Amino acid sequence: MNSWEKSNLELTPAPEMTMFDESGTLSILIKHDYYSSDNDHGRMLLGAFIDSLIESGDAICKVILIDSAVRLLSDDSFSVKLVKLFALSKYTYICDDSLAYFDIEHASHDNIIVCSASDISIELIQTDHLLTLE
Repeated sequence: MNSWEKSNLELTPAPEMTMFDESGTLSILIKHDYYSSDNDHGRMLLGAFIDSLIESGDAICKVILIDSAVRLLSDDSFSVKLVKLFALSKYTYICDDSLAYFDIEHASHDNIIVCSASDISIELIQTDHLLTLE
């Protein structure tokens, strides 16, 4: 038995497990057009996660799409989900460099901000609590 007593331990969530910022809203970084593994199952997992976010009705401060996640904009099975997700978020940032790299056209929406990778980096640095989908 170790010398630590149970009553001396305080359990608090790690900062990376706190998904809401001070205003009680969630910020989400989507890096790829799949979740966990680059295959059909990974795309199904990502779709289920996005559906859960939409169905939860939780306030979303920011949705940020970088790298291969921008390909979701041209994927018919995801584009409808993304429009719903974007409508729930206060801000949606899409990396212009990623759009150019993957040669993706996107439909404009009122709350979509297309910006450079460096602007996205600054936005990420300024976001206290961020859920990253990899």
